[in-house]
Amino acid sequence: MATTVTPSQALIRGRIIEAEIKVSTDPARPLPLACALYAIEAPEGIWLCAYYGANRSNFDYLPQKAANVDEKTLGITFHTREFVPKDEYRSERWQQFVQSRLISYSAH
Repeated sequence: MATTVTPSQALIRGRIIEAEIKVSTDPARPLPLACALYAIEAPEGIWLCAYYGANRSNFDYLPQKAANVDEKTLGITFHTREFVPKDEYRSERWQQFVQSRLISYSAH
């Protein structure tokens, strides 16, 4: 069972084992939207994290799959984070996270 953890409760350090990054645009909005979802393997388990932002300066520097991350020096703040024990993590759990958290501008 996954639990939601507030950002002040843990700093995430580990290796990205799954990543889904999508940048979308909308002619009615002045800035694009980046959505970056990550499964990060840490010693204590797997962290499912989401970043959402419209800061173009971050887009080229979003971490990619297989990168080692240390949230303290990452340069972005995760808006959502869920902890899953390693023995409970399955690819289906990742897919569920992506389906529920991946957002983009909708076509009008």
